[in-house]
Amino acid sequence: MNTAVLRLTLALLPGVSLGFYLELSVGTISTALAVAFLLFIVAFYRARKMLFSDTIFGTTTFLLFFILGVFTTSIHLPNHQSRHFIHQIPSEENAQQLPILQVEILEVLKPDLYNEKYIAEVESVGTNPTHGKLLLLFPKDSLQAGFSVGRKLLLSSHFKSIPVPLNPHQFNYSRFMANKGVLVQSNLRSGTFKELQTSKNGLRAKAESWRNQIISSLKKNNFQKEELAIVQALLLGQKKDISAETYNNYAAAGAIHILAVSGLHVGIILLILNRIFSPLRRLKKGKFLRTFLVIIFLWGFALLAGLSPSVVRAVTMFSFLAVGMEINRRSSSLNSVFLSLMLLVLINPQWIFEVGFQLSYLAVLSILLLQPVLYRLVRPSTKAGKYVWGLLTTTMAAQAGVLPLSLFYFHQFPGLFFLSNLVILPFLGFILLFGITVIFLALLEILPGFLAEGFGALIELLNQFVAWVAKQESFLFQDVSFGLAEVWVFYFCLLCIVLLALSFSYRKLLMLLVSLIIIQMVYIFQKYEDNSETVIFHKTQNTLIGKTENSGLKIYHNSNISPEELPLIKNYMVGQDLETLIDAQLPNILAIKDGYLLIVDSTGVYPKTSKNIDYLLLSNSPRINLERVLQHINPKAIVADGSNYHTYVDQWRKTSLEKEIPFHATGEKGAFQIK
Repeated sequence: MNTAVLRLTLALLPGVSLGFYLELSVGTISTALAVAFLLFIVAFYRARKMLFSDTIFGTTTFLLFFILGVFTTSIHLPNHQSRHFIHQIPSEENAQQLPILQVEILEVLKPDLYNEKYIAEVESVGTNPTHGKLLLLFPKDSLQAGFSVGRKLLLSSHFKSIPVPLNPHQFNYSRFMANKGVLVQSNLRSGTFKELQTSKNGLRAKAESWRNQIISSLKKNNFQKEELAIVQALLLGQKKDISAETYNNYAAAGAIHILAVSGLHVGIILLILNRIFSPLRRLKKGKFLRTFLVIIFLWGFALLAGLSPSVVRAVTMFSFLAVGMEINRRSSSLNSVFLSLMLLVLINPQWIFEVGFQLSYLAVLSILLLQPVLYRLVRPSTKAGKYVWGLLTTTMAAQAGVLPLSLFYFHQFPGLFFLSNLVILPFLGFILLFGITVIFLALLEILPGFLAEGFGALIELLNQFVAWVAKQESFLFQDVSFGLAEVWVFYFCLLCIVLLALSFSYRKLLMLLVSLIIIQMVYIFQKYEDNSETVIFHKTQNTLIGKTENSGLKIYHNSNISPEELPLIKNYMVGQDLETLIDAQLPNILAIKDGYLLIVDSTGVYPKTSKNIDYLLLSNSPRINLERVLQHINPKAIVADGSNYHTYVDQWRKTSLEKEIPFHATGEKGAFQIK
């Protein structure tokens, strides 16, 4: 196959990834890009004059795309953009005079317990035009209604970095938002703002307005709350109204991808549109007209779904794939997918770190490469058998492609995924078409009652089936520890299997055997790697110390809640691949390696003559004179956990600074880990 686009994309992606870690200046990387381009031009003209090509032209081409990836990342980094608003707002320490910002709401996020959340584009700081994204937090208890996409605000508030998790192996919301290009947040609870009376301009604002109008029309037709939430997720890309129970059911049943308008929905609509417009192929320019109409309708669906970033990415990918399918060659389809990947990464390199972006491309590539291999294993004789087998192999290929990454991010594997998808996917196209028809009739206010009731009953039946599958808990494998090294080696093994199945050779067989050996080596290394450590976790009002022993975790605490019920302990055990949990009473002195951890609690009692005290933990706000305590012991570091008053912590920090002893407050720096 002609895999030029594939190879160039694979040269671009490492450069994009490396650019985030190197953070080279734009001037430096621009010079490197210019040199690489000159080398490419020289190698190009040299190759044209040669009868037999050598590796110089290929090497310079790959080098050019690699440096282009680094360059693309560098120019997208906020620190390298002079007009980015973070350069014009005061730091958290020097926030004496608050600036006035004009912002436009770009995206409505899923709220938390206390706040509505929005991503806003900063248009100006004072009178200076700027750009850049900001996370806005709006209190739920406010009497004012929330904001919609396209709405503009004037605000004056404190700006803070998005907080990082304070305990190991917790979800890093700060990194998640950074992948969206958002580094700073503003809480309107402590600030002032004014909503501007401006018309909503822009395609995204219009799309959001249409979507709200659709939701309003559907509400008039007596849909149940849960049914309406699923309809909004399936067709409009809005998941915020789905209850936690329903969401967890879909996740446990292996059907969570159905609730996100992404590659699955767009791919099904692409197949439906190809079938609808297939008669056009008989015309003289029929192929071109068919592809053009398919792409137009795909982008129409993107408008219907509110032009969210995930939908835009999916429609872009499948627009390229529609062209590749029309050429009717697998190499064209592969090159189309990689061409769309290259284009999207050049537009926004931060997308490569988004989970949905990674899973969408891996699923499509797995279907293109692995599904034909699986389909050839069995040759059904009947048309119905071919259809069912094709659907099953497509599901298995997609699941195999996303499985390592799903285990890495979500640490669970639904064993009945094939049953859920085998039952739901054949009808998903019908559900989408039915839903789009219902939406248009509802907008025209001519939706018959029996159609609304029929669609509602269909959604209710879907929810009931998913809930039944989710109840089969013995088939749900949870808390699976799966590291980044395992992700890479399993994908390498899967690639070797695909290459060997496409065309057998002893060299490819050797590669597969090597990949299996590497997998074994990774697990052997993990088994004998010394990951023992003592962790002072951050937890408000309580002291929580974890000590790893063999493949288990021993928790010393003074809490009334069992450690098994604490999510931070569960996340830590999964991340560290620990199997057993031991509950223990909090001691005054804890042995760690060659020394001891001294714990001074609210009683203020401590030994007057203490040797080998490496660390001092202050908990539950002990009323002590820290200077006097340090006359008796000389620790390497002093730790204050989340059970202390802030005023006490501030005083202890000053004393530690005077004594030149490192001070660690878990409420500011996170858990304290002693390897």
